[in-house]
Amino acid sequence: MSSPNETRQQITAEIVNALEKGRVPPWKCPWGTSGPPANAATGRRYTGINVLLLQLYRQRLGLTSSRYATFRQWHEIGCRVKARPPHVPSGRWGCNVVFCKPVTRKPKDAEDGDEREGKYLVLRNFTVFSVDQVEGEAADRLRAEARDRVDFIDYLPAERAIAATGADIRHGGDRAYYRRPAPGADGDYVQLPPKAQFAEEQDYYQTVLHELAGHWTEHRLGWTGSYAEGELRAELAASFVATDLGLPHGDRSNSTSYLAYWLGAMKADPRYIFRVTADASRAATFFLGFSSQQQAQPEEVAVA
Repeated sequence: MSSPNETRQQITAEIVNALEKGRVPPWKCPWGTSGPPANAATGRRYTGINVLLLQLYRQRLGLTSSRYATFRQWHEIGCRVKARPPHVPSGRWGCNVVFCKPVTRKPKDAEDGDEREGKYLVLRNFTVFSVDQVEGEAADRLRAEARDRVDFIDYLPAERAIAATGADIRHGGDRAYYRRPAPGADGDYVQLPPKAQFAEEQDYYQTVLHELAGHWTEHRLGWTGSYAEGELRAELAASFVATDLGLPHGDRSNSTSYLAYWLGAMKADPRYIFRVTADASRAATFFLGFSSQQQAQPEEVAVA
């Protein structure tokens, strides 16, 4: 069994490899979405690093569903995972997701025998399979539900979620940014170009979500970090929210501007992408909480 640090290194290496090969970033889903990734047996959503892992998995195998379960879970609901096709390498038919739970222990000190409380992370790996890889009545129902979804983009949930925050959003000029509060100065507002200036409507909403879910939440959640890290956190948070709201992910991204920094940070510290994705998940949950958009209980995932 891999140690927590080995697991982080393996996951980080997979994300770095995808970015270095110039693939669509694993937090982007430009062709639309089948909903936030969730466990088919429990209904609980995957969050944090698992969202990226499942998106890489979808890209790699050309999957379309956002419902997953372990081999045992599929078996318990009367389904069967299909055999691995010959063209898929061994060990690559399923997706490894991580479950992390903080625990508190009181080990005895070797010198004086006193107990000293310490916090630790229990990190476990699970292999899940998409409903696209499964046969059975329950899987057929899940696929039918996905097909029954109306095939058009409804922006009303996004409008409601944005309005529910009560954020000060101003339109004008040709720049998009969030102005932080400052003593004696006008601040705590989002500035956006007029909606008509965006080539695609989805680009407008992705920009709004980037500034609101990503940057407007920063001081409200006490987040601190470098500017480049803030941009990655904002990109991730906006993508998580867009998925929740059923929006395609727009193509207005500063990824290339910060890619070298992100890659360097991931290579230097395998905990980096875990921490940033966990922060982004918290920001997305905070943003959606204003409109009570999140109904399902999220899966617990590794954060450090």
